[in-house]
Amino acid sequence: MNVGDRVRVRTMNPPGHNRAPRYVRGHVGEVVRFVGDGRFPDESAVVGSAAHREDIVTVAFPSAELWGPDAHSGDRVHVDLFVSYLEQP
Repeated sequence: MNVGDRVRVRTMNPPGHNRAPRYVRGHVGEVVRFVGDGRFPDESAVVGSAAHREDIVTVAFPSAELWGPDAHSGDRVHVDLFVSYLEQP
């Protein structure tokens, strides 16, 4: 995954802990920054689980993509997401 790539947040509803906000699931945005790696919280929230490390990227979503045509044009919402939450559109 590289800066400039278009990505879609996977539509998912797994049991337990998840760090992908519902309002971005299923929506398309653009990778604007590579954050680095972090401990994957979906696994680290489980007692006794040794979570793997995974890359995190910042994805920018046009406001109209998230809130519809009445959203203020030109605004973007930035969300930090683990790459396993993302797919190519």
